[in-house]
Amino acid sequence: MDLRLVEPDDLVIGELSYDEVVRDGGADVIQPRVFARAVHAPAGWPWEQARAAQLAARHEAPLPIDQVHLRLKRLAPWRPAQAARFAACYVRISEIRERFETRVEVEGQSVLVAFEPPEVLARRARRSLLVGAGAAVVAALLFVSVAGALLARTQGEEQLAALEHDAAVKLQRAEAAQSVRRQSAALVAASPGETVAGPLADLAWAMAARAPDARIQAWRWDHGVSRVEARGEVSPFADAHRTVTREGAAVWRIEAEEAGR
Repeated sequence: MDLRLVEPDDLVIGELSYDEVVRDGGADVIQPRVFARAVHAPAGWPWEQARAAQLAARHEAPLPIDQVHLRLKRLAPWRPAQAARFAACYVRISEIRERFETRVEVEGQSVLVAFEPPEVLARRARRSLLVGAGAAVVAALLFVSVAGALLARTQGEEQLAALEHDAAVKLQRAEAAQSVRRQSAALVAASPGETVAGPLADLAWAMAARAPDARIQAWRWDHGVSRVEARGEVSPFADAHRTVTREGAAVWRIEAEEAGR
C-alpha cells in the first residue's frame, strides 16, 4: 500500500505534519496538506468497486473521519473481471478555508484533486436538495396532469361509446318501425279495402297449423291470398280447417277460411 503526504506543489515529505506555517504576502496562512494513499477494490461493477474503496478509505483514514475531507479518484478505467485502484486523498477540515486544488502522486500517477470548505459543501447539498425537491414536484404535477388527461380521455371515449350505442339502438328502432309501416302500406296497397287483419290471421293460422316435419322456407301475401314455400310432396300443414292447394314444385296456396270450409 502506498502512503504519501504531499505538499500542494507536489513536494513529497516524509512525515505527517499540520503545524507548518508558510508566509504568503506577509500574512500567516496555513497551507493545507494532502495525505494520499492507494486503495484497492476487488473485481465487480463500477459502483460496487467505488463503494468498497470508499469503505476501505474511511476505515484507513489517518485521522478520525469526521476531522478530514476524503476524495476518491479512480486510477485506471473500469474493466470487467479486474480489480480497481483508487487514490484516497485526505485533508484536515480545519485547514480548508476556500476551494483548494492540488496534484498528488499515487503509485506513480499524478492525480488532480479538489477540496472545498464545509459551508460550500453544505450549500451545494441544500441546493441539490432543493433542485431534487423541485424536480419531484414538477414530476408529480406532470404525472397528475397526464393521469388527468388520460382519465378524461377514457371517460370521453366511454361517453362517446354510450352515445353511439344509444344512437344505433334508436336508429334500429326507427328502421324497424319504418319497415313495419312500409309492409303495412304494401299490404293495404295490394289489397285495397282490406286491413292487415286478414294477412295476420293467415300468418297466425300457418304458424299454428304447421306440420311437425314441415320445412317452410317463406310466407307471402299477394292480392288477398297467402302462399308458402315448402319442400316435400305433402302439405306442410296438419290442420284440415283450410284448403291448401299446390301451385308449383314448392309453392302451396292457402285458401281463404270461407273457401276451405
